[in-house]
Amino acid sequence: MKKLLAILLAFAMLFAFAACGGKEDGETTTAPVEETTEAPIEETTEAPVEESSDAPVEESSEAPSAEDPSTADPSASDASEAAPEATLTKAEFVALLNAETAKIAKSGTYSFNRNCEYTSPIDVGGATGVLNGIISAIDENENLDTVVGGFLGIGTKKGTHPKDDLDEDYRIKATTLKESDLGSFSAANGVYKFTLANATNPKKTGATPISRFTNDFITHEEVVDGIAGFTTAITVNNTTVNYKNIKVEVTVAEGKITNISYSYAFDATLALKAVVTINGNGAAVTKGTFSNIKY
Repeated sequence: MKKLLAILLAFAMLFAFAACGGKEDGETTTAPVEETTEAPIEETTEAPVEESSDAPVEESSEAPSAEDPSTADPSASDASEAAPEATLTKAEFVALLNAETAKIAKSGTYSFNRNCEYTSPIDVGGATGVLNGIISAIDENENLDTVVGGFLGIGTKKGTHPKDDLDEDYRIKATTLKESDLGSFSAANGVYKFTLANATNPKKTGATPISRFTNDFITHEEVVDGIAGFTTAITVNNTTVNYKNIKVEVTVAEGKITNISYSYAFDATLALKAVVTINGNGAAVTKGTFSNIKY
């Protein structure tokens, strides 16, 4: 009997241990289930919220120009710099021309290129041989055309001011033009074009439009002095020089003059005396340019 009770007791303890083991196994299997169910919930709820809330904020904060104003502003300033200057009225242009040429004449640097060519050489009829004989006796390399052409400015003259010693008549003059002096006035893209009235025997006193613009023309006194400086065998009784078709072009950039060019035609009548009075005439065209102006 005791033996039977001992056996039953042993089986009861075995079943008790088996039951405990089964409970532990069930807990270990349920624990992973709880972990796998909780982990996906944490990942799916946290990740999307963080990504969806952060990404749009970063993108929207970078996109506005407020965060990078230097990118938009320079393009705007570049566009304004590239835009052409406002075109000046005739009155505004004359005021600018007079003010700026005064500065250039005082302390500016520039290049000068001038060409004057006969369209009709000096013609004194049958007296040409007599005058050429007088002139060649003094200088065999000279003749009537070269001597008279010398003081008329025939030929090419160029240089850089103030590096080269340009004759004062071929330098930029401090203009004193009036609005009424400018005829056929036009302006486009900073280039201003105008004409000046014809002039006969102008003086370098500023009394005529051409003399208020330039000193590049000849006067009777200069013809007399030019011939007298070469020979006393020829004298000048009278000189008539007509300047016509006077055109001027001025380029302006950022309120400063960068280029000036001009052209004109002229014809001259000379009354010379070499034993007898000799009348002669001739004609020429002149083109001059001031470039690389800096002041």
